[in-house]
Amino acid sequence: MKNRFKKWQFSKAVFSAIMLLIAVNFMSCNDDELFYDKNEPEWLGASIYQYLEDAGNYETFVKLIDDVGYDEVLSKTGSKTLFVANDEAFSRFFQNNPWNVTSYNDLSLAEKKLILNFGMIDNAYLIETLSNYNDGGTLVYGTAMRRQTANTASDSILFDSYQDVPKSGPLGNVWENNFRNGMYVVKDNSASPIVYFFQKMLTTNGISNADYKVISGKDRSGDDADVFDIRVVERDIVCKNGYIHVLEDVMIPRDNMAEHIHKNPETTIFSDLLDRYTWYQPDYDLTEEYSLVNPGFSDTIYVKSYLQKNFSYTMNGQLLDLDDYLLNFSPGANDYSQSRLQADMGTMMVPTDAAMDEYFNEGAGRILKERYGSWENIPDDIITLFMNRHLRNSFMASVPSQFDDMKDTENSAVPITTGDIESSYIAVNGLVYHTNRVYPPDDYVSIYGPVLFGEKAKVFNWAIRQNDFRLYLNSLENLYSFFVPSDDFFSRYIDPFAFAKDVKGALKYWYNNETNTVNATVYAYDAATGEFGDSINVITNANFLSNRLLDMLDNHIVVDDVENGKNFYFTKENNVLKISGSGTNLKVQAGNDLVNNTDISVLSVFEQANGNTYLIDKPLQTPLRSVYKVLSETPQFSKFYELLNGFPSTSNSVVFVRRTNYYGIDYNIRFFNTFNYTVYVPTNEAIQELIDSGELKTWEEINAIEDATEKLAEIEKMERFLRYHFQDNSIFIGGPTVNNTYQSSTINLDKPIYDTRYGTYINKYFKIGVVQDGNDLFLTTENLDDNESTAQVKKDEGLYNIMARDYVFNGNPSAYREIDGSGSGSNSFTSSEIITSSTAVIHQIDRVLKFE
Repeated sequence: MKNRFKKWQFSKAVFSAIMLLIAVNFMSCNDDELFYDKNEPEWLGASIYQYLEDAGNYETFVKLIDDVGYDEVLSKTGSKTLFVANDEAFSRFFQNNPWNVTSYNDLSLAEKKLILNFGMIDNAYLIETLSNYNDGGTLVYGTAMRRQTANTASDSILFDSYQDVPKSGPLGNVWENNFRNGMYVVKDNSASPIVYFFQKMLTTNGISNADYKVISGKDRSGDDADVFDIRVVERDIVCKNGYIHVLEDVMIPRDNMAEHIHKNPETTIFSDLLDRYTWYQPDYDLTEEYSLVNPGFSDTIYVKSYLQKNFSYTMNGQLLDLDDYLLNFSPGANDYSQSRLQADMGTMMVPTDAAMDEYFNEGAGRILKERYGSWENIPDDIITLFMNRHLRNSFMASVPSQFDDMKDTENSAVPITTGDIESSYIAVNGLVYHTNRVYPPDDYVSIYGPVLFGEKAKVFNWAIRQNDFRLYLNSLENLYSFFVPSDDFFSRYIDPFAFAKDVKGALKYWYNNETNTVNATVYAYDAATGEFGDSINVITNANFLSNRLLDMLDNHIVVDDVENGKNFYFTKENNVLKISGSGTNLKVQAGNDLVNNTDISVLSVFEQANGNTYLIDKPLQTPLRSVYKVLSETPQFSKFYELLNGFPSTSNSVVFVRRTNYYGIDYNIRFFNTFNYTVYVPTNEAIQELIDSGELKTWEEINAIEDATEKLAEIEKMERFLRYHFQDNSIFIGGPTVNNTYQSSTINLDKPIYDTRYGTYINKYFKIGVVQDGNDLFLTTENLDDNESTAQVKKDEGLYNIMARDYVFNGNPSAYREIDGSGSGSNSFTSSEIITSSTAVIHQIDRVLKFE
């Protein structure tokens, strides 16, 4: 401070300013009269009113002060900051203004109040200090851009006729029915702030002159100061009760963002969409205040705002469920800010009517037109996604120099450029960019779009919403293929948990239009004949349905283009789909569809920005057979199965398990862990040959060993031998060609790397070399003996590419009540859950695999 004082020239004005600030510090925040003193020292200078009167070129503004009855206040009391305009500015104002007044005499008393109060701030601020603000006792420097004015809600009460009352939107019928005679409203009951662009704030926030040019349409340079887009031509005029700052033009109150959009004849479509989110709330305090001034007034005044996030809404004592109809913020809130009012405001990108029409009729929005016919017919929850894409919480993160990095609230890029902006409007609560382009949400252009818009995809849309799948499907960074069963053809889907019970069941999912949720009808299912019985129950439990449909969703999504000829594709849940053809001629089957030779037809294909959405005539049914089931029921696998199934139940080496964390349809593989695997099954002859050679003992021989240590060693040897036939990653014959090594399930405990073909380190899993050329599959093991290190899949009996799935449920299916709906609580069928699963493809090979 010492250095700074040395640079000051102690003129009378500067000294007066210092004394004014000292006086202000001792002044009561609640009682301006304490500052009044009839015997102020002469050096303190004139009052604000006296200065304007003496200057001679503020006659219009002085008359305005007189008419409003504020002459005494600005003559003797308080500490004010006042933005004024001179007579020349008023002369220009009367030639062209939004109020259509042509002379001072045309101004109403309310309009005079608006001009005066909107340019008045309580307390005295230099231009430089207006960029600072107090945040809970901490002075924050250089970031302020807004300040509350003396403008009050009672100055701007309007009457909305029945024609003005919104009749669409989630609450449109409520307003239409309750306000047929219109209503008195204020567009917001908070004071209107001014917005200013001073060098200190611009520098602190990295806002360039080029940014301001786009924001305001005007050039600035050096230390220019602007209020909205009006230049300050004379600043920091010191008076005994505050400061005067002279503006180049007359400043009248600005609209908030919502009102500006509503009044703009070029944004009527967007304005109509915004009106859907109107919320009216009675303001009894304002009504009483207004009635005191207007004794004949007997109506209620309502505050108009907009449904917004982080707010709850009640009507007649009931909490409204409006989660899908909330905007990022209310563009009608004058005092809107993301954190502190002084430091930020909102931003809206508002496409012109021409841009909206072009998007809807000729651009990417044609899918909306084909589905709904007009903007008015698009459902509210779908429009909410569109609106929020165009509402930005922070002005500071939305200036033109930030456009390249601009993301929406879901972290998706917004492709706006300065070339998109036709004009801008600085409102009291934010900036409005008028754009010649629409920025549709990712929901509209992603593989989710056809589901969101689809009249026949309500079941999957509900499942997506319930399981928060929108963001995943909307990712434009990946390429997807999404299979969506049509509601019209949603056939019975065999429930995997019910399949594990004595009475097996299938579920037909359907959308309940009365409750706007999904239900499922339960049918008995005969696994032996493949026939469905009568319906025996209807399930409405949302948690149960959400869990089952989540599993279905995971297995109807492929992160790939399924028309590239690979034939086999992994779903998100590690299941595999067999696919051939293209477009509506695509043939797709999941594991159980292949077993039952079920055909799935593609009804429609939608080409989206991140892949294709295929509407299909029935859900894809993943495998219902576990690895245990396939091995135990296939005679050609019997020797391998007997070895796997021979471990003592108390042994840590046991392979097939059915216990906590492993409950499935029957038995699960203990060392599977939510991944996809390949199981190589040697022929019965190859297993028997190994036993006959003495290299492998039978379980009968092992169980006959009396020495416990020796017996344990043989059990561990058996486990390591068998686990070497289980490999990470599923490899299909006919799938993408492969020439690679994959990890087995057997760990190298003691072999040096030079004694293994693939240089496997100790305590790492042994590998298997795999070559799949599209027709055959060949294996090479870690064994360095070439005569015993290779194997080939046997295709002659068709025992290859067999799909299996090991489910993991939340409990033992036998402990739950039957599927007819009997029972409740933790043991009811509807409390069952699919926790996870592992999948495997099984091939028969011509010899055993050896790692030593």
